[in-house]
Amino acid sequence: MTIDPYAADDATWAAAFGDQPAYRVRQIRAWLARGVDDPAAMTDLPVTLRDRLREVLDPPPEVVAETSADHGLTRKVLLRMPRSGEAIEAVLMLYPRDEERERGRATVCVSTQAGCAMGCPFCATGQAGLRGQLSVGEIVRQVTVVQRRLATGEIAVDGAPDHVTNVVFMGMGEPLANADATLDAVRWLADPERGFGLSARSITVSTIGVVPGMRRLAALGLPVRLAVSVHAPDDALRDDLVPLNRSHPLADVLAAADEHRQATGRRVTFEYVLIDGVNDSPAQAARLAGLLTGRGAAHVNLIPMNPTPGVSWTAPPVERQRAFARVLLDAGLPATIRANRGGDIDAACGQLYASYTMESGRILPMAVGAAARVAGADR
Repeated sequence: MTIDPYAADDATWAAAFGDQPAYRVRQIRAWLARGVDDPAAMTDLPVTLRDRLREVLDPPPEVVAETSADHGLTRKVLLRMPRSGEAIEAVLMLYPRDEERERGRATVCVSTQAGCAMGCPFCATGQAGLRGQLSVGEIVRQVTVVQRRLATGEIAVDGAPDHVTNVVFMGMGEPLANADATLDAVRWLADPERGFGLSARSITVSTIGVVPGMRRLAALGLPVRLAVSVHAPDDALRDDLVPLNRSHPLADVLAAADEHRQATGRRVTFEYVLIDGVNDSPAQAARLAGLLTGRGAAHVNLIPMNPTPGVSWTAPPVERQRAFARVLLDAGLPATIRANRGGDIDAACGQLYASYTMESGRILPMAVGAAARVAGADR
């Protein structure tokens, strides 16, 4: 039987290594926080203890594929997890320091599930269905794999940090549909003594509106940023684009977002994927502005839809994207259009996995019914 070193509490460590001095566990935890999970590399431990660790600790994930884009600023890693054999994605986005940015950033986008059960028809991950929940260690190891490569210089870009500075829970899966593991991973990443020691303000958790999980996140007691995926300005369209809306409608989602802002003091980001002819009209922008204005300087992140295998929907023309943003800005709502990175390496959420599964002969189930209901509708 093995243990997940990133989920292990003091009692678990004591049960496994109670015969060792207490400082040995501190040493092990320090190595793990630096991204080193191979016992052979934990050089300040006795050889006999390293041998025991190799037998006890969960093995690290296997790198199945790795791609690079944007002159090395965007890197995607496809990892196969040893427990389940499932492949999941992590993306590193580097932002070197420049005239506008005093400090560079190294942001890792992590997955929380293998696949996703939410069924959003425009999402590559949603096509795959839910294949399994990730454990705390499987989430955290996406960060530590990247941390190790930055620290050793395996990944190096002028002006960019040599360590992870930000983590966003925006990869494959719905983080708050795997709330226990997600919240424990957030705690570990923010723990300065037994974990990674990342500022909680540098952690963002994204959700399509799992209201109970949003409330649990707000009660965590950490100023973590919340990003809520809205994608529609009304329940009728959102029922089709975000099927969970039938259980957690917009009013409930927005109320939970308000609770998070009040509990943490952090403004909420609202994500909105722009789909040509579906949710991108000026009238829809005006309705969205009516929903979101007055919510504590809320920010809207407009995301032009990425090309997705098997999906005919596309991003609107650039001028239509800008017109949508102008309606929000004129209403006094901060809004930006995201510059998608890594498109040539399938770096958007779920895309490398979707391509990988298609190439391996697995057919991804499509949310055909929702797409058909939306197609041609007068919005």
